[in-house]
Amino acid sequence: MLTTSATRRAAAVVCASVLAVAMVLALSACEAVRGSGDRAGDRAGDRAGDRAGDGAGDRTGRGRSGRHDQPDGPRRGADDGRRSAAAPAPGRRVDVSFPRAVRMLRRAPERGAGYDRELFVHWTDADDDGCDTRDEVLLAEAVRRPRVGEDCTLSGGRWRSVYDGETTRDPSSFDVDHVVPLADAWASGARRWSDARREAFANDLGDARSLVAVTASSNRSKSDQDPAEWLPDERRCRYVRDWTAVKLRWDLAADRAEASGLTRRARACGGRVVVRVARG
Repeated sequence: MLTTSATRRAAAVVCASVLAVAMVLALSACEAVRGSGDRAGDRAGDRAGDRAGDGAGDRTGRGRSGRHDQPDGPRRGADDGRRSAAAPAPGRRVDVSFPRAVRMLRRAPERGAGYDRELFVHWTDADDDGCDTRDEVLLAEAVRRPRVGEDCTLSGGRWRSVYDGETTRDPSSFDVDHVVPLADAWASGARRWSDARREAFANDLGDARSLVAVTASSNRSKSDQDPAEWLPDERRCRYVRDWTAVKLRWDLAADRAEASGLTRRARACGGRVVVRVARG
């Protein structure tokens, strides 16, 4: 038989143990609720804000001279040793959810040594119509169609920057930006390409997402940064989907930080990525 004092001590130990377990369970429940609330807020904010403007831009599409399918320094990175899905074959049409499209990107560290912008010949006039690639993008993205004069001089049009919403009537004040910068492309695989393939990438009119007309200030702000380092003021979900589409189209890799950032955005943004892979 236990004495009264021993019984009391045993009861105290049991009570303390029960309280400790209850506190652990309560803290775990709070963390779970807080985490789900944060994720829900993320999704609501991105979808309500970014995707509202996103969908309209994606649905309208942008043809350039009738030739489209629908729909710069060293960099750092580390290989995470994984590749979730095989790269699509050249010429194949890919139509997958945004999260799956991110998983399809090759994972590899960036290697920017040897980059020179001159290794990507641009702007070219592939169809000899007098308008080079820059002109073709400005013609395709004009919200008010300009007049085309001698040597493809554009006048009387109006343009809206997809990165910050600024408008202009002077096309010379806008840059035509490579959505995946030339320096990033080099570090992500283009260093192994032929000169002809680099030229094709730098002048890609086969997919309207590859090149966009934007304010010079937003283009300078972006520089050669990837979505883990920089995002535009407007339509961020559209931007990261387009970035992923261009990388898939040209079989360019993503490093660990870039892939992690794209994965988080893909969960928040949703949607699909539809792209035709460039031929070798």
